[in-house]
Amino acid sequence: MRAIPTSRSTLTFWEDLIFLEAALLADEETRELAAPVTALINEFMPALQRDLETRRSLIQSSARTSVADARLDFGIRGLFSDTLHLVKQNRKRPEFTALFSTHIGAVVRHALKRQVEVARDLLDKLGLPHYPEEFRSAQIHALQPLIARGAQVLEEQRQAELARVGGRIDVRTWKEEANAVRLSVYASLLALAAKNGRGKPWAEVFFKQKSAAGESEDDGDAPVDGGEPPDEV
Repeated sequence: MRAIPTSRSTLTFWEDLIFLEAALLADEETRELAAPVTALINEFMPALQRDLETRRSLIQSSARTSVADARLDFGIRGLFSDTLHLVKQNRKRPEFTALFSTHIGAVVRHALKRQVEVARDLLDKLGLPHYPEEFRSAQIHALQPLIARGAQVLEEQRQAELARVGGRIDVRTWKEEANAVRLSVYASLLALAAKNGRGKPWAEVFFKQKSAAGESEDDGDAPVDGGEPPDEV
């Protein structure tokens, strides 16, 4: 009987413990060994729920980030169009070059964190004396809430990523405890087998055997923005 790699899914561990508990309870000689297994099974749902909640939060924050980024891009493109109108399509005028020294596609190509920085820089430049007050006021009014929302979403994403780390640690800890309990039970079974003149195969009967095809590794989470490796869940 070997420890289960923590790269296996939570359900692999859970199924193994369910089998072990039932097998122990099915034999009068081994029933008293089932208590720690039962206790660990009872801890499964809270650990799984935390895992699902932190995964959900991370996915939700990724979705909100995508929307906030798109809205901020749209706002910057609006500033670009309005500035072109202000300078009557003359891209050499200082009112235009102060804001846009490159093609608009290069300005809005960034991920949200960098895009917020770009938008804040544009706000600062709108304070230059080149711009009529009415134009400046309208553009600031349009961009400020988009920047604020982007910053808020980035903070929410940071919090979700921190919570996800905690969720992954909880699951890994549960898996490690499952292996510890399994090994402890196995040692007790071996001792009982030796006492009663039985061999190692008798002790191994209580543990779920792998199928002939083996068990697949867990896929875990898909990376978010390339920042998170697959979970061992």
